[in-house]
Amino acid sequence: MTVISPAPRRRKPWIMAVPLLLVVVLGICWSGLWFFASAHAERELDAWVAREAMLGRVWDCKDRTLGGFPFRFELMCAEPSLTLRGTGDTVRITAAAGHAVAQVWAPNHMVAEFQGPAKVQDLATGHVYGATWSLLQMSGVANMDGIAQRFSLTVDNPAIQSAPGDTAQTLFTAKHFEAHARRTPHTSAGGPDGVDYAIGLVDGNNPGLAGGGGVAGPVNLVLQGSVTAIDNLQPMSLPERIKAWSAANGTLKVDTFSLTTPKAALTANGALGVDPLGRVFGAVSIGFSGVDELTRALAQGGIISPEIASIVNALALAGRPGDVAGRRGTTFSVTLKEGAVQLGKVPMGIIPPLF
Repeated sequence: MTVISPAPRRRKPWIMAVPLLLVVVLGICWSGLWFFASAHAERELDAWVAREAMLGRVWDCKDRTLGGFPFRFELMCAEPSLTLRGTGDTVRITAAAGHAVAQVWAPNHMVAEFQGPAKVQDLATGHVYGATWSLLQMSGVANMDGIAQRFSLTVDNPAIQSAPGDTAQTLFTAKHFEAHARRTPHTSAGGPDGVDYAIGLVDGNNPGLAGGGGVAGPVNLVLQGSVTAIDNLQPMSLPERIKAWSAANGTLKVDTFSLTTPKAALTANGALGVDPLGRVFGAVSIGFSGVDELTRALAQGGIISPEIASIVNALALAGRPGDVAGRRGTTFSVTLKEGAVQLGKVPMGIIPPLF
């Protein structure tokens, strides 16, 4: 008996092509989505630049390009500049290049790096300052309406010169600087938002103070706190801004302030405000350590007057022994009411109205 084998089943080549076809279709769809989102991002960037200009902050750059396909948006900018207007003298800040990146799945989170050197120019007086760094990185997060929610600035090895070029004199150097801000909603509906802030400085040095002032560095700074009712970002002078802040019942709170050198330390915490007449009010706790030696060196170097040094030393003697940034020092409480300054119950002077 002859056994007849069934004919082999024909393969269906189109089945093997389905996955490849799906990949191609998804790639085309993703490409279209990216280019659509890229065009939208560029329009939003132009709108943001226009809004900033209305607030007195004019951003500009040469040869702006947008790339990063397929998984992120990259903005490349040659010679980015920021011109600040409406707050007194006009100031222009220019860097060598800028590079900003945002991921496709988080376009509201932008990280930017800037290349030095930078130039800071006072357009009213013509004074020019230079700045360099090894790393300058900024990051920001905005909500869906484009309103900033968080901002961070980190700078490694910053240096500031009196003027750019070979003849520049170094005014300030540091190992690290950082600043962070986070928007905090107002407690009542419709009220202006506030900002939580944190600032840090590591190993700051000023050659003038270290030489002529006799203040050997480095200087380290930690500052943390919050400011309420600071949502008004319209360009205005400092007295006008303080007046608007006072009208909104703003409060400046300092949770931590620590300024230390190898031989001296200063700490503070408290809260301050400004009444409708421009007078400062609030309460602050202050600590001194080694300040007598510091003020003596500053007075000998001509940085401060001998009278100011005497007043500061007298304040230090009027306090109570306590811990100041981990050192033995003097602490005391200062209250301010209607601009009058009191050390305990002893009046110390009056701060003139701020507007």
